[in-house]
Amino acid sequence: MKPVLSLKGFKKKSVIYSISIDKNFRRKHHGENLLKESIKEMRINRISSILLYVNTENFPAIGLYEKMGFKIIKEIKDICGSKETCYEMELRIL
Repeated sequence: MKPVLSLKGFKKKSVIYSISIDKNFRRKHHGENLLKESIKEMRINRISSILLYVNTENFPAIGLYEKMGFKIIKEIKDICGSKETCYEMELRIL
């Protein structure tokens, strides 16, 4: 969690660093349920927005994040790994 100064005071932003579902459990809504519960918990804790980073080639993850309301903010190189390009995505929840 990182506080961000705004005209209305401090806003709390949270960063999801990693979500991983074992390949034997994919396509069974476990990732979606995990993300929903995480978002619910962040709302309770008055987080204003959630950031995450995803490889631009990870189409299943990008689809899940967009389904959950995340928007692509920008493309960033070398943040997800050396010589990799990722999207920074954000979900505003408050």
